[in-house]
Amino acid sequence: MRTRLLAALCLLAPAAALAAKDPRCAGKPAARAARFSDTALKGASAAERYAAYIQACALDDVVALTQTLVRFKTVSSEAPAAKNPEVAAMGRALESWAKQHGFGFRTVGDNDVFELSWGEGEPLLGLVFHGDVVPAAAHEWKRAPFKPVVEKGRLYGRGVEDDKGPIASGLVALAMAKDLGLKPQGKVLVIIGNGEESDWNGMKKYADTEPKPTHVISVDSGYPVMAAQSGFVAWTLEAPVGAALATPKEGTVARAVDVSAGEFLTQVPGTATLKLEPVKGQTPEAVLAAVKAAIAQEGPARRDLKAEAKREGSTVVLTAHGVAVHSSTADEGHNALWDLSAVASRLSLEDNGIAALLRVVAKRFDGDHHGDKLGLKYEDTLMGPLLVAPTVLRVKDGSVSLGVNMRRPQGKDAAAFNASLDAAAKRVGEDSGGQVKEGSGRYLGDPHVADTSGPLVKTLMDIYQRQRKAPDAVPGSIRGGTYARLFPRAVDFGPAFPNEPYTGHAPDESIALETLDLSTRMLAEAVHTLAIAPASEVKAAP
Repeated sequence: MRTRLLAALCLLAPAAALAAKDPRCAGKPAARAARFSDTALKGASAAERYAAYIQACALDDVVALTQTLVRFKTVSSEAPAAKNPEVAAMGRALESWAKQHGFGFRTVGDNDVFELSWGEGEPLLGLVFHGDVVPAAAHEWKRAPFKPVVEKGRLYGRGVEDDKGPIASGLVALAMAKDLGLKPQGKVLVIIGNGEESDWNGMKKYADTEPKPTHVISVDSGYPVMAAQSGFVAWTLEAPVGAALATPKEGTVARAVDVSAGEFLTQVPGTATLKLEPVKGQTPEAVLAAVKAAIAQEGPARRDLKAEAKREGSTVVLTAHGVAVHSSTADEGHNALWDLSAVASRLSLEDNGIAALLRVVAKRFDGDHHGDKLGLKYEDTLMGPLLVAPTVLRVKDGSVSLGVNMRRPQGKDAAAFNASLDAAAKRVGEDSGGQVKEGSGRYLGDPHVADTSGPLVKTLMDIYQRQRKAPDAVPGSIRGGTYARLFPRAVDFGPAFPNEPYTGHAPDESIALETLDLSTRMLAEAVHTLAIAPASEVKAAP
């Protein structure tokens, strides 16, 4: 069947020619589906007709539905699902969509999870996504983040890749199967959690209490199949800012009065800002000159340094620019905090908490993605090295704090890793003369590893290897944490392809239409193979 299916796909226009509209896709779903019926495509199997229908007609529907979902500003860190009117509004839109296409819909918890269902019986296949998104700072975007647009073959908007484009792919794939009269052998669920970017409690409760599908696919990371996930770590360092000295130490030029970097824990900061005021005996002009000199001195050591200084009244503002990326791919971006701390270390600053914490960043984090300078470094053969990213620096209520996000592989149990963090905190305290200490709220998540020899991984790998013509592809691991870790044997399948930039948490988040198209086709084939094909063709997981 698969050989004939691949041949049928090859008869259609390649994905690169997405702009060419197939005349068979005109009209309402019933009319479109009739052009891919067993009467219209004589001799073609149900799988072949479904694949042909998806490749010819799915993309426009996926783009349109993605745009609808992106327009809901479902930023969970600003308001949790229970109190977020945008989440509620998206739920109403999904319920309307489900009713229109003949699917069941229910809300679990207080808008914690939206569940769409197709078919009868026990849950056979679960497609897992999240409907919430991270913040989108308007000053970092060239486009309006919640007004999605298509430009030069890419769809732009907050959530188009993480995770609303994938939601649309899954829903359209199911709707088009239903259009053709196909039926699953058990219940197929589309499970949309609304707290993945903040509080997982709602989805965790769902996963713990609801019947678990035989196969669970999360579409929230990358290809080919991501069968392992690093453990999520949140770690905080803090120091009291302290009062200004009445008599500054000789040679001191300025006092740090404020510092800011990053928007949220899971994004490498694209900008970092330090505000300085002259100490007694100095002038704003002298501080500005000193900062500009420090930038010039640091430049030769950092060819990609982008920093500038300006006056705002009596305050001098130093700003460093990096490249914001998801913290799970921190080594693909450029942390603006590194540069800010390096320039600051060249200045004669009053020794308060802000200056002390910046010295710690310069000594223990700058240029090091893997925690070597903190004494934390280790790695695993499948999951790779520990990843460490300082992401959020803020002054609040007289204290300065640094939020650090880590992604830890298997190889160290929780007790051993906690001991390593204790030792790192001790080093930092010694570096700062006791000023900088670990803050409250340490969180240590465990790595997740699925069964790479089970039927789910084998099925998805077969689909990927054929569709991408990549016979040597093997299951991989991600540093990120997705809802897949809440379900036994669950894996991630897309949407990001290897060697393509992941823009999920970055400004101007986007996804190529070609990627969206191929992801939909592969997900549709997974739905057919795992849920629609006769049960004897896919053995249940043990």
